[in-house]
Amino acid sequence: MKNLVIGIIILFAIWLIFPFFGINTSYMISNLIEWVTKFILPWIMLYWIIRLVKGIEKAK
Repeated sequence: MKNLVIGIIILFAIWLIFPFFGINTSYMISNLIEWVTKFILPWIMLYWIIRLVKGIEKAK
């Protein structure tokens, strides 16, 4: 829960600070979400599927 709050605070700070430097935050955040769903989440899912299979094999 602590990490989630820290992440939200960081995203909010980026959303507030970047427009002063001329960076479009909505474009950046949408690209970040797209990148995470393409590259990070599949590896996380693969990790948990492997743990599930190992747990099922260990239970037998």
